[in-house]
Amino acid sequence: MIVVHRLVRLLIVLLAVTFLSYALLNLLPGDPVTQILGLSATEEARAQVRQELGLDQPLLVRYLDWLGGIATGDFGTSYITRMPVAAELAERLPVTLELLVAAQVIALGLAIPIGVAAARRAGRALDQALTALSFALLSTPVFVLGVLLILVFAVTWQVVPATGWTPISLDLGWNLTSVILPAVTLGCGQLAVYARLLRTDLIATLQEDYITLARARGLSPRRILWRHALRPSAITLITAVGLNLGALIGGAVIIETLFGLPGVGRLIVDSIFSRDYLSVQGGVVLISVGYVAVNVAVDLVYAAVDPRIRRA
Repeated sequence: MIVVHRLVRLLIVLLAVTFLSYALLNLLPGDPVTQILGLSATEEARAQVRQELGLDQPLLVRYLDWLGGIATGDFGTSYITRMPVAAELAERLPVTLELLVAAQVIALGLAIPIGVAAARRAGRALDQALTALSFALLSTPVFVLGVLLILVFAVTWQVVPATGWTPISLDLGWNLTSVILPAVTLGCGQLAVYARLLRTDLIATLQEDYITLARARGLSPRRILWRHALRPSAITLITAVGLNLGALIGGAVIIETLFGLPGVGRLIVDSIFSRDYLSVQGGVVLISVGYVAVNVAVDLVYAAVDPRIRRA
């Protein structure tokens, strides 16, 4: 019953998001016909293309036609490239997925030890230094951080490329080289959030009665921290990972544009500028499904991390 309820909520969210995005796109000035024929096209030619693309139909009719195609797995054909939208998404999705996964791995891989170290030495010099670093990362816009990293590592030191992408199937080494700088740029903001959340929860957990009992039994501080305190303190961190996926995807749109990565975010940006409605809608559906699916997975992870939730 719970699964059915979540699927119903997923469907409602998808319908709302796709309709609003479709409506907002149609409110933008310009249309795909101008992008295809140019400004010098005659009215007869413009009317013919609009009819071929179905743009002469009312907004609601076009949305329902598109929705019917989505139900059968047909994302439509791009107005500009004349390629199936599903094929474009399938080609670009691995780039975005690798970027998101790499950014999360970097953020969590650094945030957990940083949060634990800050909580263990709360109020001391190390904690204050890590807190200052976290606030600095939080206050720096992702595009500013990206430009700074490009200037230092790509232009000055020339250890990584500033732009471009090498698929992992062609060369693993060059793939890692092309993804490391965008992933670090995207993950730094999340790193600061995760580290601060974990630090706060760990400090509260270390004051619980069962932690005091563990100390009285003679357990080492390291064992208490990593084995008994970290696991219950990770609930908020897990929640943040799921909820911040939206911010991560939004940042990926900027990062892919800044670093010239051929991902879904870059496709959406290019499609918005060219008024390629179907390509934008395909990207919106993909992102919406991924966002809701990750948050459903987070609910399931809760039970594995904290048995009290599973028994509730």
